[in-house]
Amino acid sequence: MAWTTADRPITCERTGVGHTVSIGRPVRHAAMDSMPLVVCFDAPWTFGTVLDATRIMSMAGEAPEALVVGVGFADSSMGEYLRQRARWFTPTPWQPPIESGVKGVDAAECGRADELLGFLRDQLLPSLESEFPIGERWFVGHSFSALFGLRTLLTEPGLFDKWLLASPSIWWDGRAVLSFEEQYAAANDDLDADVFVSVGADEVDGGFAMVANAEALVGTLRGRGYPSLRIDFAALPGDGHSNCIGAAVSKGFRSLMALPS
Repeated sequence: MAWTTADRPITCERTGVGHTVSIGRPVRHAAMDSMPLVVCFDAPWTFGTVLDATRIMSMAGEAPEALVVGVGFADSSMGEYLRQRARWFTPTPWQPPIESGVKGVDAAECGRADELLGFLRDQLLPSLESEFPIGERWFVGHSFSALFGLRTLLTEPGLFDKWLLASPSIWWDGRAVLSFEEQYAAANDDLDADVFVSVGADEVDGGFAMVANAEALVGTLRGRGYPSLRIDFAALPGDGHSNCIGAAVSKGFRSLMALPS
């Protein structure tokens, strides 16, 4: 089969942070004039699921036949990976609570999402588009990386065409990401994006209000009356925070493929 994957080390030119970028090509890539690009953050946990979903579900038109790119961090140790997520996916400097599982990082290190966005926008995407014939852009994130995706949606919505935000960590720093939503709404009367937000229906423990926060976010965005916003929401029955990724990707791809344009 012509399914190929490769890992590449890439260092952010601005911050010096090392990333591992995993690239999976669709089976027909050599014959395709253009292909959707699916960028998934938290690559150690999401890349394989997203890649398999595009390969299998695309045959039924339920997912894009896509170039899948997973973005992770070069240090593969679990503790440091969790700290990197807290540093780079979050919108504000804030001390992660012990319940988040993040240890050994303080508030001053966190809140660097804008710098990660610069790497994505100014370095990674141009590099990929110089090498591959890319069409539509998709974003996939889970938990902290979905928080990063939400912040990106609310600051640079044109960077991607479709957004799959699974269990976004809206709770971070007293729901600080919602200030970006308020700022966007104050300055804009439209949001041209296809968005799928999900949460595990069993994500009710730990004090993070995952279900309530996701429902409130979707309700607020729908209430803005943006004429070009197409948004879908799912509370996934029987799923918690860690085991909802597969269901979120499957449901999210089908939803985003079906949203009216």
